[in-house]
Amino acid sequence: MIKENNRVSKVLNKEEVSAIQQSINELKGTLGFLQNLTPKERKNLPKINSANKIFAEDSIHILEGKPRWIPEALTADEARKDLKLFEQLDPIILELESLLRQMKDTQMIAGSEVYRVALSVYNLADAARKMPMEGAQSAHELLKTRFTQNVNTQRNTKEKKTVA
Repeated sequence: MIKENNRVSKVLNKEEVSAIQQSINELKGTLGFLQNLTPKERKNLPKINSANKIFAEDSIHILEGKPRWIPEALTADEARKDLKLFEQLDPIILELESLLRQMKDTQMIAGSEVYRVALSVYNLADAARKMPMEGAQSAHELLKTRFTQNVNTQRNTKEKKTVA
């Protein structure tokens, strides 16, 4: 890999992978109350946002007055806990989304770098076999088979997405 094209040069050692996995497991344990929604639930649930948050806060204030016309099942304490959790999760989600974006970007860079190397080797093998140079023909044939399979797979995937 040519240095100026090498943005990432790192391999995680076993201890780092283990520490990352342990941190994830600790986080999952701390956040054991997290829920999963179905796509339908995600779409249909009423959602709070900055515009209707004040509406929700005002409703909690009304609940705290315990008017007789509100069923006992609706409590200010539970509503306030839900609002507090919503507010607490917001900055955590932002941090985790940022971290996940960085991880995906770094993975994409690493994959791109190795694929660029593969393309260079393929092109060099093609040029070397034409000279001819020893070993270049067999290397080119191996890579050509893999390259052709990869191109066809990508083309078929794009066609399926277009049809769908």
